[in-house]
Amino acid sequence: MTRRAVFSIDGVRVSRAGYDAMTASVDNLGMYPGMSTMTMAVQGTVTLAGGSRQTYTFSNPTGRMPYVILSSTAGDPPDRQTFCAETFPPFNTVYIRNDVQSGAPARTIRFAVLIDNSFI
Repeated sequence: MTRRAVFSIDGVRVSRAGYDAMTASVDNLGMYPGMSTMTMAVQGTVTLAGGSRQTYTFSNPTGRMPYVILSSTAGDPPDRQTFCAETFPPFNTVYIRNDVQSGAPARTIRFAVLIDNSFI
């Protein structure tokens, strides 16, 4: 069984799907001790009806998984049953989704996408 996240005195290690955080190379880690600083690739506010999504595309020269920070103006927490962000390789697109079911309440969601800027 692979360990996706490891917390130690050295710091946090988070691996990509299918890789063990303790043995994965840096290319297969989304977060690791001594990781370079992040830069904002895109940010904004979007209002979405239930069951809808908005797509955002951005430049990501490193191809590493971005970090997405989400908050709802109503204060409800992000979750797959409320609202969430999705990304996939080559990690230059993020979907901001409101509830997977149509008929769910409309939400205004604030978001920021951070990427590794070690090669920018």
